[in-house]
Amino acid sequence: MEGKNTMIKPVTSILFATDLTANCQRAFDFTIDIATRLDATIYMLYVIEKLSEHVDVRVKNIVGVHQWEEMLDSHKLTAHKSLLGKTPTNSVVRKAIHDFCKQEDMQKGSADFTSREIIISHGDIVAEILSHSQKNECGLIVLGGHKNMFSKTAVGSTAKRILKKSTIPVTMVPPESS
Repeated sequence: MEGKNTMIKPVTSILFATDLTANCQRAFDFTIDIATRLDATIYMLYVIEKLSEHVDVRVKNIVGVHQWEEMLDSHKLTAHKSLLGKTPTNSVVRKAIHDFCKQEDMQKGSADFTSREIIISHGDIVAEILSHSQKNECGLIVLGGHKNMFSKTAVGSTAKRILKKSTIPVTMVPPESS
């Protein structure tokens, strides 16, 4: 990379992309910790994956266009409620954040993380994550890892595509070990 300026910009906003599974809780806790330390805004993104045109048409024919749209709206509402209620599961994490803020002489209000935006999108997961990270000028993307039957953790094809195409740092947080 000779001759290129590879300076990474300061992180003032973080995109936390979730599939709303339990595997993402640890990634969310990590995101809150980083956002608190950096006084960054979190954009919480859930993408409803777009079906192929063929499948979409068949589903609409089976259940009806109106019913299908109602089902999508219901799914979006459920996802929104889930993201609204997301909190760090570990009280030790919350205490550690508070102690860190106290140790660093941060103002009292900055020890409690409150700055977050919820985005529910519909389309190609990778394209939506990358698009929203650019649109919101995020300096970091955080993803949760998954377990698979062959190893304790796995990087799925979606995460690999994001890692390959992203122009900003991407952090993969492994799921809780059992």
